[in-house]
Amino acid sequence: DHAGRGGRGESVWLTWFFAHTAGRMAALLERLQSRQAAALREAAAAYARAAEEAWDGAWYLRGYFDDGTPIGSRESDACRIDAIAQSFAAWVPEADPKHVETALMSAFQALYAGEGAPVRLFTPPFRAQRPDPGYLRSYGPGFRENGGQYTHGAVWLAQAMLRTGHAAEGAKLLQAVLPSAFDAQRYEAEPYVLAGDVYAEDENGRAGWSWYTGAAGWYLRTVWEDLLGMKLRGGQLFLEPTLPPDWPCCRVQWQDGVGTMHEILFEHGSTTVDGAAYTGGSIGTLR
Repeated sequence: DHAGRGGRGESVWLTWFFAHTAGRMAALLERLQSRQAAALREAAAAYARAAEEAWDGAWYLRGYFDDGTPIGSRESDACRIDAIAQSFAAWVPEADPKHVETALMSAFQALYAGEGAPVRLFTPPFRAQRPDPGYLRSYGPGFRENGGQYTHGAVWLAQAMLRTGHAAEGAKLLQAVLPSAFDAQRYEAEPYVLAGDVYAEDENGRAGWSWYTGAAGWYLRTVWEDLLGMKLRGGQLFLEPTLPPDWPCCRVQWQDGVGTMHEILFEHGSTTVDGAAYTGGSIGTLR
């Protein structure tokens, strides 16, 4: 909150977020034949071009302090690489696809240390560096937003991986944030709900807030929509799975809006619905 308290700081993540949101709203307005759609399209493209200017060689910057000092740079002492500036770039069609590819893999390699480890929001955490980022540093290094696992951010990174075809990495991140992925003696929270954060340095692997329904909601959507590819459009269900390479298959039961239960089998290269090959199109409606 101190990065732009003088009114000149900038957020690369927020720029991607605006571009993504404006683009989606423009699509809705186009369906309504609204004249405002074109202005939003232009704004989305302009903001995407601005965010592209924050490319740092292997990932995107997180932002800038009032004096122009970058946040999230390879030269930074803290927050050298940040998850959400990379994830949200994957949601913006105007982002350079080669940059997005490189940025996501850089984030995966830097922020996830492997089995049993939290998925960090950024690394390294803030300590006593200047400029002062603000309240964020009031958390100890590796706690909550200060370089710990902030589960929203971890799920968004998994979603970005899945949306760009990196099913193996996306699935690993989804497994990594589950309570069962951590040592229960250190985790010390309920084993059946998501925690909003997990500590990543002192008391590494200990859960913070649990019963975090916002993170759980994003997790559910990412599993259903991006991993299994069960996507609703206009109240109808379409199947576009992204199975990890080490999953031989996945079976799903889905009940449609008139009460019919459908048996769905996802395999690599084929999908079967109620015993018949799925060749595209809707398999049912929620209404």
